[in-house]
Amino acid sequence: MNLLNVRRIRRLLGSSWFPIVPQLVMLAILGLLVAGGIGVTTDDADFAKWLRNTNLSNLVVWSYWWPSIIIAAILLGRVWCMVCPIELVSYLMTRIGLRRKVPDFLKTGWAMTIFYTLILTVGVHTLAIHRIPQRMATHLLMLLGTAVLVSLIYAKRAFCSHVCPVGHLLGLYALISPFEWGADDPSVCKSCRTKDCFVKKNHDRIVGRSCTSNLYPATIKDNRDCLLCTQCLKACPYDNLRLSTRRPFADFFRDIKLKAAQVGFILLVSGFVVYEVLSEWPVSKAILKWVPDHLVAALGITGSMTGFVSAIVMFIVFPAVLFLVVAALVKMASGKEGASFGTIVKTFALLLLPTMAGAHIIKSLLKMASRIPYWPHVFSDPKGVATAQKIVDETLVLDMSAPDALYPAISFAAAAVLLTALVATLLIFRRSAAVQKLNSGGRAVLLLSSLAYWGIFGFMILRWRFC
Repeated sequence: MNLLNVRRIRRLLGSSWFPIVPQLVMLAILGLLVAGGIGVTTDDADFAKWLRNTNLSNLVVWSYWWPSIIIAAILLGRVWCMVCPIELVSYLMTRIGLRRKVPDFLKTGWAMTIFYTLILTVGVHTLAIHRIPQRMATHLLMLLGTAVLVSLIYAKRAFCSHVCPVGHLLGLYALISPFEWGADDPSVCKSCRTKDCFVKKNHDRIVGRSCTSNLYPATIKDNRDCLLCTQCLKACPYDNLRLSTRRPFADFFRDIKLKAAQVGFILLVSGFVVYEVLSEWPVSKAILKWVPDHLVAALGITGSMTGFVSAIVMFIVFPAVLFLVVAALVKMASGKEGASFGTIVKTFALLLLPTMAGAHIIKSLLKMASRIPYWPHVFSDPKGVATAQKIVDETLVLDMSAPDALYPAISFAAAAVLLTALVATLLIFRRSAAVQKLNSGGRAVLLLSSLAYWGIFGFMILRWRFC
């Protein structure tokens, strides 16, 4: 079904003011969020655990804005990119910049992976940008500044396509979405002589510019790269675009090929979501942190660097060991004529994506529900310092009735999400071209490994929420 056949949707997405007006609104909101965090800081790590939720800006960014982006990417595709203010800023800076050719290294996608790794290990787990509002504001300004710098140097949409730290995440999760964007009739594109949606001379148009992500609507193969900016819809003289519904996980059943940088990103996030979900239950959190905590103690590391070392172990070392062990076992089971080591790793990464996405949804729901008790206080004290101090002094007791009432429903939702991820993994295993290239022995090892990863979350949710 082409949703652009719905008059209101076509009118909205084809309008000359869309998505510029929503992007300007988001830019204004971004400015307010930054302003709300500036000057609000603390050196007390225990105090910061409360301040992260009592400061209005910090509460919105980390507990609602970011989780909503994750859920939206999984359910709707890269819709956040459609209204992201940084895309608009990047476009405007490119118009006055040097417009140099994007170097090959950026095209590999490793800049995205490295950028996201630094944010997780250094930003979040060393500098606590998710807990200290001043550092959150600095982080947002850094993202905006990086986008401006990259766009002033390189041509087209270099930051969004090759540098944005969440680009891989949104693109990979968009593979799950039951919606896709592309040409309505490829034969119309083939006969088109002007190629208004792709030709270079239209790159500088404010409305109806040609794709600066180097995508041709007639040849878009999956949801990873299209930012849904809708500019090609406005540029096309034949109205030959579609926003179609499809089966969820449809891209996984095609001959999809992951880049090495995307595999590295999945490796990182596979460890991150394990930590994020398992840390909700003290028992599983203690088990997960046993190795990094003992390593930190053995090395005599103190202060903020303990978070950095723990992050390296949990988000890089643990997943790397998992990937290497699984690949080695599959290689052994496949024999001399089996697939290459790289192919096995890419296939395993592909099979982990449904479980990773499901875990991310569960964490997002838990986080949004758990932060409800702070809302009655953030508007009277948007900076949050006084409210946090009252909580520390025990002169303010938060009303937990709302999250307590929601938790049973979230538990069942978590179970449903995990079961969906399990079914999707089994279907991908059965129908993916990449999996079918392996022999029976290799496929068996790969299936058991994927189920074991899923089982980490399944056991934890079952034991924590239902037993």
